[in-house]
Amino acid sequence: MKRLSPLILAGIMLLASAGPLFAQARSAIEVTRADIQTDRKAIVAANLPLSDVQAEGFWPIYREYRGEMDQIGDRIVKLITDFAATYGAMTDQKATTMLPEFLAIQKDAVKVKNKYTPRFTKIMPAKSVLRFYQIENKLDTIVMMDLADQIPLSK
Repeated sequence: MKRLSPLILAGIMLLASAGPLFAQARSAIEVTRADIQTDRKAIVAANLPLSDVQAEGFWPIYREYRGEMDQIGDRIVKLITDFAATYGAMTDQKATTMLPEFLAIQKDAVKVKNKYTPRFTKIMPAKSVLRFYQIENKLDTIVMMDLADQIPLSK
């Protein structure tokens, strides 16, 4: 039987140790996102008083907004799973590609919020729009806190 070189053996051990982290990260992200997404609309509805007229205008725009924010969420998931896949073997080169994506994701989330603010403001008072974004921020913070608790700092 052929012996494995120490370099190949080290690579296999590295992949084996990264595999569980990758799986744990993806699983944690999916569970947390699914829990929040399932309840998000109900939480918004329960905490954002709307008249019938406002609700009629709000919910279709909200679905569009969430669609765009979910795409940004998908990018976050990809970034985190990429991080988990390289955890323990993080290089400056990999970090150099991850950091701009992290910042671009944040920038794009703000762009989406800015894009929808005038649309929301046309159908409800600015105080209600502010309250809506506070609710969204709290829900996003819950997701991010859960993820931050489960994802280790870079080595």
